[in-house]
Amino acid sequence: MKKYLGILSCLFLLSACDDGDMTFDSFDFSSAISENCDNNADVLNSVFKLNSNEALLIKFPTDVFPFKNLEGTRTLDISASNKIIYRVFNGPVTNSYFCSVIPPVTPTVIEEWSTADQSSGRIEIKTTPVDNTTLLKDAKYDHTIIFKDITLSNATGGTVTYTEYIFGKYQTEPKITFIFSATLPIQKCTDGRLFKIFDSNVGNDANKENLNEVIILDVPPSVFQQGAGSETYFVNDTHQITYRLYGSDVTANALCTEIGLPELYEEWQAVDGAPIGTNPASGVIKIDTAVEGANLVHTITLTNVKYKKVGNTNNTLIQEFQTFGNYTTN
Repeated sequence: MKKYLGILSCLFLLSACDDGDMTFDSFDFSSAISENCDNNADVLNSVFKLNSNEALLIKFPTDVFPFKNLEGTRTLDISASNKIIYRVFNGPVTNSYFCSVIPPVTPTVIEEWSTADQSSGRIEIKTTPVDNTTLLKDAKYDHTIIFKDITLSNATGGTVTYTEYIFGKYQTEPKITFIFSATLPIQKCTDGRLFKIFDSNVGNDANKENLNEVIILDVPPSVFQQGAGSETYFVNDTHQITYRLYGSDVTANALCTEIGLPELYEEWQAVDGAPIGTNPASGVIKIDTAVEGANLVHTITLTNVKYKKVGNTNNTLIQEFQTFGNYTTN
C-alpha cells in the first residue's frame, strides 16, 4: 500500500517521489529569503532559507565560492562536500542558529533529511547581473539555484527524490572596491599605459576569494608637462580609463601582454567626459606637476568619472573622486 501511495504522491507533485514520512505540504520555501553567514566558519560560503520551524541549507566547503559574481551557469555535483540539508525544529528558527559561533540551545532539531555523501544529483547556479543600475552599491548579482535529480534521506531510511526543485534566488553584493590608494605603485607597460593592481587577498587565504582589481589609464605621453603646472583633460577616444576585476592574481607582464591573465569577472569602461562648462564637469583627468630635483612628479586625480559595464547590461557607476597616484618622469 505504501508503494502505491508513493506513486500517487509522485504523480501529484510531478517533481518529487517520497518513500519516507516527509510532509510535502510543509516543504515550501518559495517565499523565504535566502541568507548566508560570514562569521561562522562551519557554514562559510553556504546559503540557507528559513520558514517558521524549518530550514533548508545548501552547505559548501569553506574554501569553495559557489556564488561568484561571474555571469553564466555553474553546476556542482552533490557530494560529501556539497550537501543539501532539510531540518525541522521544535520551534521557530532564526538565522542565529546558523550564524552564531556557538549555536543557541533552542530550538532543537526534531527531524533531518539530507543528501548522502555518495548520492547523485547536482546543484545548478545560474548567475546574472542586476540590470540598469547606476550606483556601485546596486551593481549586484542574482544567483538562481535549482536542485536536479537529488535524493534526500533521513535516519530511519526514508527517502525523497526530486527531479527538479527550485531553491530560488540568492543575491550577492558587488565585489568592486576601487581601493587604489595613493601609496599603491603606478606601473607602466611598454606601450605607455599606466596601471595599478589591487590584490584583495595578498596571502591567498583559502577561505577568501582571491580577487584582483586593475585600473588602467591610457593617455598620450604629451599630457605629462615638462615643468611645474597643472593641466586638465577629459575622457575621450585618446584619454581612456578602464577598470577590470579578475578572479585571481594579475602580474604586470600578463596585463601588458594580455597573455596568461586569469579569468576576467568584470570590465568597466569610462565614458566620454564633459567640459568645465557643464555643472559639474565629468570624466576629468587632472595632472598637477611638481619639480623634485631632477624629476618631475605628476599627481593624477580622476573626478566624476562615469563607467559603463562592458557586456550585455546597461549598468553604469560614477566615481566622484579618486587619486590615481604620483607618476614620476625625468
